[in-house]
Amino acid sequence: MVTTDLGACEWFVWDLRRSNLLDRGQLDQVVGEFLEKNPGAEPPALADFLVRKSVLTKFQSDRLLQGKTQGFVLGPFTLMDALGSGSMGTVYKAQSKNDNQWYAVKVLPRRSMWNVRIARRKVRSFEQCRHPSVVPFVDVGTSGGMHYLAWPLVEGETLDKKVEREGKLPPGVAVLYALQTADGLAVCHKQNLFHGVLKPSNLMIDLGGQIRILDFGIGSLLAETEGESLVDTMSTANSVASGLDCASPESIMDPTNLTPVGDQYSLGCILYYCLSSRYPFPDGTAAEKMMAQQFKQPTPLRELVPDLPEGLFAVVERLMQKAPEARYANTGEVLEALRPFAASSSDLPSPVQTVAAVPPPVERPHAPAPTPVAEPRPAPAAMPRNAPTAPTLPTRQSLRASGALATAAAPAKANSAPAPEPTRPPARTKPARRGVYDEEPALTWEERLGPAGIAVTAVVLCVLAWLLTWKLF
Repeated sequence: MVTTDLGACEWFVWDLRRSNLLDRGQLDQVVGEFLEKNPGAEPPALADFLVRKSVLTKFQSDRLLQGKTQGFVLGPFTLMDALGSGSMGTVYKAQSKNDNQWYAVKVLPRRSMWNVRIARRKVRSFEQCRHPSVVPFVDVGTSGGMHYLAWPLVEGETLDKKVEREGKLPPGVAVLYALQTADGLAVCHKQNLFHGVLKPSNLMIDLGGQIRILDFGIGSLLAETEGESLVDTMSTANSVASGLDCASPESIMDPTNLTPVGDQYSLGCILYYCLSSRYPFPDGTAAEKMMAQQFKQPTPLRELVPDLPEGLFAVVERLMQKAPEARYANTGEVLEALRPFAASSSDLPSPVQTVAAVPPPVERPHAPAPTPVAEPRPAPAAMPRNAPTAPTLPTRQSLRASGALATAAAPAKANSAPAPEPTRPPARTKPARRGVYDEEPALTWEERLGPAGIAVTAVVLCVLAWLLTWKLF
């Protein structure tokens, strides 16, 4: 097929070739079939035809009509649809050329960098973590200047969406979700693997009512390994900023200090959220939430949900202790403490599917198998309410991270350079090109204040808190 026969669709076909979504033979055949019947058609009509023929998805055709040709194919994955934005990047529904299965692929902004050698070693370490609650971390790579992470695709509804829709969850149901989460965490913690960025939006309730922990492996990439960080400071700060509602105090002071006991604190915040339909510190700016997680006590759960069993109050309080050593010794003890308050799985309501038109993922040959629960042990005694602890002054890393939060809130623009374009009819012009992942930055007060302003504010607040504690004691 000669380019002069394409008419008004010449630039669209040219971009379609550059996208690498179709091989040349298939493209020429389907375009020739369309233009033979519609010789004067415009690009939108050709795009609609390709969608109807299932050659392109609506997501792909829309991007191509906007002049975006890059980033559709990343390693073995072909991006089919956008699922939403998460910490560190945008999540896409993708299909693998290797096994034709569906995956969730997170694409990091172009500004991000990482040590791919160490990152791939992290992926291999997660292959041994097999549990129904854990969505395994399967691939990490770089393609066309874009970094990506991949997990098997899971259908269902995230826990934060369920609470937004229904409000407070019944105590037994909330504890059952926490129990399933803790069970998966316990298996990973035994292998010295941690989540690090646990929050309600990272817990998916699948179509069978089982909790599936998403983004497992992100925390390992944020933590320092062998003296070097796998991702840059900006990506680390962006991930911390997105999870401040459930971030442990020690991870806020040092964003790379992500540990299994830190997962306990996050689980306590998630349980608090499910039972009360609000986060422990729901109001305030990012800097104020950072201070609150370190030095303040949340509204007691007894005041928000007075009819909860007394023992459940004690479990949540112990999980949310500011000092790591005041929490449970390990996640196995958390399981024993939660189990008496959990509902039966038969009591769960029917799950809601929020990922539309996604075929159910087929388990891979090495799919995780259920891990037997450890033999029950006597439940530990409930800890008393948090005793006030002396505030600690911020470290250089925490101030640098808090300063980065302001710029992390605004996504960076992609720097894709357009390739030469063919000659087009003078009467028609192609839409202006932008990067595939361009977004308009959101302007916040933290941007106006700047990193220095946030750092000074954090120092002043910490010094005031320290002086107040010193005078009291």
